Amino acid sequence: MSILVALVEDNPTLRKRFEEQFKLFPDIRLAFSCASGEEVLRRLKRLPPSKLPRIVLMDIELPRKSGIETTNELKEIFPDIDVMMVTVFEDESKIFQSIQAGASGYLLKDESLNNIEQAIKELANGGAPMSQSIARTVLSFIRGRNVDRTTSAEPPDDVKSLLTDRELELLQGLVEGETYTSVAKKMFISPHTAKSYIKNIYRKLHVHSRALAVRVAIEKKLV
Repeated sequence: MSILVALVEDNPTLRKRFEEQFKLFPDIRLAFSCASGEEVLRRLKRLPPSKLPRIVLMDIELPRKSGIETTNELKEIFPDIDVMMVTVFEDESKIFQSIQAGASGYLLKDESLNNIEQAIKELANGGAPMSQSIARTVLSFIRGRNVDRTTSAEPPDDVKSLLTDRELELLQGLVEGETYTSVAKKMFISPHTAKSYIKNIYRKLHVHSRALAVRVAIEKKLV
């Protein structure tokens, strides 16, 4: 089955280039492309669940609503959709702002056609693809050399007591790399109920993305 992808890019030349490239990917299909954060949110809201893209490729520098702001809003409404930033920026603050907003991948626009294809497939399989230079910056962050802990609230030390057994069960699945839908199936709950659990988990952990939820779960030994 093809991976359904949406593209948000305000530069018409680059948008056209990406559209042409997607025609060369046998396992990836472009659902639609648009030029602004407002437009992608509007179009997603109009689609039935079965027609929603699996991944949104998001530019950062968009007119009016930035790609980071759009990602934050998109993940609140559609937590199952993965967002991959595709941008010219290697700026450290933008990388971490994107991750905090909910982005699960971060590629530079000058990546090769093959790398972009592989990154989309990796993200669809639960990975977190990043350009090599971006990965080095993130590695520094993980090692604690460039952490700005004032950018987001820390979850309380006793956060495990705030999570229900069902929320912990779902969180366990996320840590193990399962998709929201596969965890929901194992728990015998609907995807809609799973999304409600996920929103509660994010709120209690003070995070806005799956990647950060998994990180907190591991650091706090929640699962």
